[in-house]
Amino acid sequence: MNDLKIKVLIVEDSYVAQKLLKILVQSDERFELVGVAENGKQACEFVKEYKPDVVSMDILMPIMDGVEATRQIMQESPIPIVIVSSYYQSSELEMAMRVLQAGAVSIIPRPYGPGHSKFEQSKRQYLNTLKIMSEISVVKRRKEERLKPLENQIIDTPSVLNKTDKQDFKVLAIGASAGGPEGLVTILSGLPANFPVPVFIVQHIDGNFAEGFAVWLNSSTSLTVRIALNGEKALAGHVYLPPGNQHLIVNSDGRISTTKDGLINSSRPSVDVLFKSIAEVYGKNSLAVLLSGMGKDGAAELKNLFDLGAITIAQSESSCLVFGMPGEAAKIGAVCKLLSPENIVKEINCLIK
Repeated sequence: MNDLKIKVLIVEDSYVAQKLLKILVQSDERFELVGVAENGKQACEFVKEYKPDVVSMDILMPIMDGVEATRQIMQESPIPIVIVSSYYQSSELEMAMRVLQAGAVSIIPRPYGPGHSKFEQSKRQYLNTLKIMSEISVVKRRKEERLKPLENQIIDTPSVLNKTDKQDFKVLAIGASAGGPEGLVTILSGLPANFPVPVFIVQHIDGNFAEGFAVWLNSSTSLTVRIALNGEKALAGHVYLPPGNQHLIVNSDGRISTTKDGLINSSRPSVDVLFKSIAEVYGKNSLAVLLSGMGKDGAAELKNLFDLGAITIAQSESSCLVFGMPGEAAKIGAVCKLLSPENIVKEINCLIK
């Protein structure tokens, strides 16, 4: 085996899909296919045996499905897991969201077969996603006690903490990427139905799953979660996400814009784009949160919000699947507090009443 190549484990129960994914992986010299598992139980065993760099994970499988397999792998032998889903099936879409919550780093549609007009595009997306996600350093997921609040990590700067005195918050903005869905569910489920300000969320997710992701989040909270409409007025107690593959922007009149402008930090939607607009409209009356994710999207504009006097919170390293985005923010002095999601929602409810 060549240690310089990216070792891939495919988990797929369909022979036809297995054959397609094997051909794609083996056609790219960056990768080495180390195994093909036909169910989640076999996947857990193969991860320990073959020690792949990344896993391509199906969802609906016999013996053990992708949700439980991902949960076990992330608790025992953590490794980047990419969900490969036939997203058009509603039952699988709901399960796909649960796999993200269990610790998968990304979700993409299953590639099309040769002869389809989108074959080359979907092939590139699949292989490039495996490459990018294989480079992520993931941490072991906590077992059921993961819901127990962690000890707060606080950057204890009196001049920062004193900024909360009599602060009139007008908005809550949240950015997230790989590992973010679990934190988002924890936060949204802890906010009251009469939450007095609008909430804006940018989660890096394949555009095909944006609608399903909003529906899934909506089922976990008493607030109203939905995809934002271009030009609509933001309302208190409502949670807004961008349409697939679009940026989310808040304008000075409180109305929302969604745009297909260029990628920022290799992302669309971009957390930095949202946070920049939040800073321009709400300034120090903003509460901004940066959750688990790879890269640095959101860090620079979180620092801008911090400098304006806003309260900025990032997810603590010990509670993150990927400490990239929160770590970058902490490194540049953009964060008032580093907290677990359980303690982030407590802080939000204390600050915004």
